[in-house]
Amino acid sequence: MAKYRDIADDLRRRIAAGEYPVGSRLPGIPALQEQYDAALGTVRAAEDILRDEGLLRTAQGEGSFVLALPEPAPADVLGKLRVAQSAISAAIDALENGAAPAARRAGSQSSDPR
Repeated sequence: MAKYRDIADDLRRRIAAGEYPVGSRLPGIPALQEQYDAALGTVRAAEDILRDEGLLRTAQGEGSFVLALPEPAPADVLGKLRVAQSAISAAIDALENGAAPAARRAGSQSSDPR
């Protein structure tokens, strides 16, 4: 991933964590360059991303100010379902390959009409 995106992601995370609350000023470009070991253009590109997202307001000679908190990331529902599917498949395989005969024996002794 491009360095400016990594910087934007880190700044976004820090804003969301409250390190830079709404209304606060971000460190100046030189401080961010030093902190991220990045060129001027790289830091500006990162700030541009956050400005385009509506998180920052930049004013020449004044700096960059936090306007809003980032939207929470949407839950990865599909990913969670795939993890659950895998766990269920593994449990079914385990039952079919080991515990199922005992479960069938126990089931045949019960009066359950299934």
